[in-house]
Amino acid sequence: MSDKLPILVVDDEEQVLNALKRLFRKEFEVTVSDKPVEAVELLKEREFAVIVSDMKMPLMTGAELLSQAFIHSPNTARILLTGYSDIDSTALAINEGKISNYVSKPWRNDDLKNIVNNACEQYQLKQSVIRLQSELEDKNKQLQNYNEELESKVNARTSSLTNLTDKLKEVNQKQRKLFNDVIEMINLIIENATGCDDGHIKRVASHCRLLAKNLNLDKQMITQAYLCGLMHEVGKVSLDDELVKCTENDLSKEQLLAKQQNAVRGAKILEKLPNLENICKGILHQYEHFNGTGIPDHLIADNIPTISRILAVVNNYDKLLVGRVTGEKMQQEQAMQIMRPLAPEIYDPEILKAYFDMLSSGKVFENHDIDVCLGVNGLESGMHLTQDLLNKQGAVILTAGTEITPSIIEKLRKYEKDWNYIFNVFVQ
Repeated sequence: MSDKLPILVVDDEEQVLNALKRLFRKEFEVTVSDKPVEAVELLKEREFAVIVSDMKMPLMTGAELLSQAFIHSPNTARILLTGYSDIDSTALAINEGKISNYVSKPWRNDDLKNIVNNACEQYQLKQSVIRLQSELEDKNKQLQNYNEELESKVNARTSSLTNLTDKLKEVNQKQRKLFNDVIEMINLIIENATGCDDGHIKRVASHCRLLAKNLNLDKQMITQAYLCGLMHEVGKVSLDDELVKCTENDLSKEQLLAKQQNAVRGAKILEKLPNLENICKGILHQYEHFNGTGIPDHLIADNIPTISRILAVVNNYDKLLVGRVTGEKMQQEQAMQIMRPLAPEIYDPEILKAYFDMLSSGKVFENHDIDVCLGVNGLESGMHLTQDLLNKQGAVILTAGTEITPSIIEKLRKYEKDWNYIFNVFVQ
């Protein structure tokens, strides 16, 4: 069985089919067809990663074929080959066939290969999400089976208090490990759903925990703040990919509200677990505003759960840093300047001040499992990168784990000056 991804090419011209088969046969398992109706039957029989179809064909147009492809194989990426005179038909294909991309004839081989390769990557990403969701279900079943087994064992050994205590310790350790495994899998699913692997979730969780500790909250609240940060985006797995991946400033007011419904959906996912009641509430109210204008319940000030107010500050700050709000990354002081005027309308003023004071004081560096974003002028010798550092062209110039030295700081300053570019550096 071939390890190559299967793709389907449809065109009524044999010359074109032969050319496209030669172009893709080294990288992919290529199936060709000069009959659109035959192509529909092929889609019913098996799944292809990508279908590339000409627009003008007898009996069935490319738009009609790709519309059928969406019905029978929705995960298959759909690419249309079209002439410059077919703009109206192309628009129809975008609406009805939900095409992934279109290429004008005559095409350049390199451009077409890049488009097909990108489409295959998106297909593989979707398959990974499906696989991870299945693995998560298996983990949940394992957890349920394990709890049933645990109950049976505890009931059988009630006669020995010492043995029971030892057994409970063992069980707690295993449950904690299994819970951590499930949380890690949830993070992977969220990262796949959002297309982001920038460390946002773990960083938000760690900063929420440290901020809760600095606010002198009790141990239980500190743990809840951490778990709330870990799972605050779980509801995004149920949103449309396009909505999830758009930066917030590119969305209309209605689209932004729809995107923020991930808090409600995430709370519904977690409400079935009674031990996570406070975590559920913290996630549900993460988009409440301090003045009562937020969602979903328009809570005001201290009526908003404390961990929700903590999450709102930490989450929005980190989203500004990594570019999820404007599409452009920001340095620490830029993000602070944007957020400060929004208290007390949006944020709890005391929590906002406590967090910014904590960041400015460098207390995050006392915790070696927490990273922070700095500009080049904030770097110090001995710090270590927690993420690869990219230049303006998107190339990696320093890899994660690199120790910051005076020489590196000077080179980064020179690069910023020469290229009119600002680095966002995540370090510990």
